[in-house]
Amino acid sequence: MSNKQLITNVGIGLAAASAGILARKTLQKSWEKVTDQPTPKDKQSGNTDLKEAVTWAVVSGIGAGLARMAVQYALDKRNPK
Repeated sequence: MSNKQLITNVGIGLAAASAGILARKTLQKSWEKVTDQPTPKDKQSGNTDLKEAVTWAVVSGIGAGLARMAVQYALDKRNPK
């Protein structure tokens, strides 16, 4: 693997990870706005309902995963190997 390919692959990975983090932060703000409650963070917290925790896990996982996939797809398509 050449240095250019390595740098490209690292850049794509960093961009995809950044997109996932940004998506999760955006989803946290949206969750707080819609539910008027903070996102469930601690499963041992007495005020976290199981249904709420599972819903948050699904929403945040799907949102972050889709954001990472979209960025990686777009960058891969832009830079054919």
